[in-house]
Amino acid sequence: MKRLIALLLMLLTLAVAAWLAPAVLQDPGRVSIAIGRWQLEMSAVVLVAGIALVWLGLSVSLAVLRLPGKVLRAARRERAQRQLENGFLALTEGDWQRAESALRQSLDYRPSTAGFLAAARAAQGRSDQAGRERWLQLADRRFGRRHFVTQLARARMALQDGRLNEAISVLEDLHLRKRRHPGVLQLLLQAYQDAGRWNDLRLLTPALRKAGIVDRPRADELAALAAVRQIEYSVDQHQLEHSWRQFGRGLRKVSAVRRAFGRRATELGLSRQAGALLAGLLDDTPGGNVDEELLQLYAISDANERAARIASCEQRLRQRPSHAGLLTALGLLYLDDRRYTEARPHLERAVEIKPTYQAYAALGRVLDHEGDAQGAAHAYRQALHLSAHQRGGHRPLSLPASGNGGK
Repeated sequence: MKRLIALLLMLLTLAVAAWLAPAVLQDPGRVSIAIGRWQLEMSAVVLVAGIALVWLGLSVSLAVLRLPGKVLRAARRERAQRQLENGFLALTEGDWQRAESALRQSLDYRPSTAGFLAAARAAQGRSDQAGRERWLQLADRRFGRRHFVTQLARARMALQDGRLNEAISVLEDLHLRKRRHPGVLQLLLQAYQDAGRWNDLRLLTPALRKAGIVDRPRADELAALAAVRQIEYSVDQHQLEHSWRQFGRGLRKVSAVRRAFGRRATELGLSRQAGALLAGLLDDTPGGNVDEELLQLYAISDANERAARIASCEQRLRQRPSHAGLLTALGLLYLDDRRYTEARPHLERAVEIKPTYQAYAALGRVLDHEGDAQGAAHAYRQALHLSAHQRGGHRPLSLPASGNGGK
């Protein structure tokens, strides 16, 4: 732009000179300058030409005088640029000492926010906390306040150091300032997950979706995952029920969330709370695809719930008489209710259809109660064998020839 303006001025000057040239040639004019006894007379053209020559001479002289300084500054600028590049390359390689040294030399000549933040990253790599904070303060000083990008860098470094509470505090403040900033949201997602703050992570998912970081299905998946983790880490009935009430209606309908609640309620001994939810999950899987894990959880109950669950399993078994999972669950319920005679045929049928560790272990308890020591020992061996090798695809050992343990 400056070159264009200079060119236009030069063209305008030439045009004016060409327009005035004929008049000046006819009457160049006279200029008289008196200084004491001295008097100088010349034409106006000569005066203008003299002034132009003097101005040109002064300009050339000043340019020559300034040339060494310009050359020196250009050399320093080139060296600073080279050191800045070397610093970033060393930072990429993880050579923190060399990176910070090169960046320091560059920043001494030309300070920049990016350079200060890179130097802070190098100090972070050397575990130099004081140096890191010094560089971050220099980056902030350029703005006269705590700048957004500096705070974001500070939060990222705190997260890398495992200082989760500090990182989360900074990131939440930045999130209030810029609700849809992708860098802040991604770091918050990581920080909440690392800190086990599942409720906060779940509440963050709408912001992640609005910012375009995840689509709706992925946001729903993240919310469900956070809800599951929140349930799994509930330490007592009050916390479990409080977490459940926090979830929206849609989230409480998600199968994984309901399954997690049923599992945790069972682990905490809350048989009544778990029973209705597990029964609902079993009702949602009609046909032969009844979930084995749900059936195992459903088979764990206290005395008050056991009769209702036995009746429920008996009804389901009439619809699917060869379902090994139902046979095992009903056998376990009979066993816990001390109805050994009814438990045994269901468990024996279960191990014939689909041998599992749970079925064999329960059958061993029944046989042990009936005094069949050999049969019980065989069943326990089968249970141990399946426990060790079932995932590897090994075939279970064969059943003993006699139902009475070979007596």
